[in-house]
Amino acid sequence: MKKFWKSIIFLGLLLTMVSCSTMHTVISKRNLDVQTKMSDTIWLEPVAASQKTVFVKISNTTGKDLNIEQKIISVLSAKGYRVVGDPSQAKYWLQANILKVDKVNLNSDNGISDGALGAGIGGLLGGQRSGGIYTAIGWGLAGAAIGTIADALVSDTAYAMVTDILITEKTGRNVKNSTRNSVKQGNSGSMTSTSSSSSDMEKYSTRVLSTANQVNLDFNSAIPLLEDELGKVISGIF
Repeated sequence: MKKFWKSIIFLGLLLTMVSCSTMHTVISKRNLDVQTKMSDTIWLEPVAASQKTVFVKISNTTGKDLNIEQKIISVLSAKGYRVVGDPSQAKYWLQANILKVDKVNLNSDNGISDGALGAGIGGLLGGQRSGGIYTAIGWGLAGAAIGTIADALVSDTAYAMVTDILITEKTGRNVKNSTRNSVKQGNSGSMTSTSSSSSDMEKYSTRVLSTANQVNLDFNSAIPLLEDELGKVISGIF
């Protein structure tokens, strides 16, 4: 009878610990957290309203359905820019490629998950009992199972979008450009080519990382948030 009550107490403690972990995730991640970072700052010279013309080309190589170009055009229009279809008529060229958009694992850096935590607690409690190694294994498996169930019900979900941005500005000055490309030739070598040219175009590039994080956040809810964040970045540049 004593063994029975000890088992009940151990199981209750185990459930409490796993539930605490789950509740911590629910409470700490109940509010939506959206963040954006740029790799480099882009500085554009102020221009008169008559020169605020921009050619926009947005590429998407993620394989996901995104509706970002119209949002970018709306953002630029709200800033007083006129979007034109002919690049030769534009003061600025805005080119962007959505490189990646997908779910990311926030726990990958520390390698700790609720499932592993449950197994650890279960093994520890089982090892303290007099039933020996088989009982310890049983408690460990029970802890892992409970942690897995908690994971299934409550997920700390985050999505990330990576975008490369290239902005070209007509400066009216003579700008010398030098390009160097290196192409691998199998595993044994590479081929390098260089070229140079001059024009009145200055180029600036940056990479943008946007993330959205919330408990049980789904892909369809995250995408508009990430698109809006990219729009804010581009608005800030211009």
